[in-house]
Amino acid sequence: MSLHDLGQHLADDNCLWCVGGLAPAGFHPDLGPVLVLCPTHIWCDACGGTSLFPAEFETLDDRVNEMLGDGLAAIWCTDCNGIAAIIPVTNDGGIR
Repeated sequence: MSLHDLGQHLADDNCLWCVGGLAPAGFHPDLGPVLVLCPTHIWCDACGGTSLFPAEFETLDDRVNEMLGDGLAAIWCTDCNGIAAIIPVTNDGGIR
């Protein structure tokens, strides 16, 4: 699934919850400002719409590398490509 798959809902200017299929979801301590898929529907069966999408980053690779430098790894939803979880990693790259 991608944001393109959200279809006609993206063109609906009457939705009070979202901008282009994503809604603001606050501030995450590791990701900064985050978005979620529009909460008026459950768009992703894999994560149930709970995955987060960072709102601010230069590139996603930069953010992932910064998190790895802080000893954290992102776990991606296989359907919507949102971040489903953040877990700590050991110094040698293994999961604790």
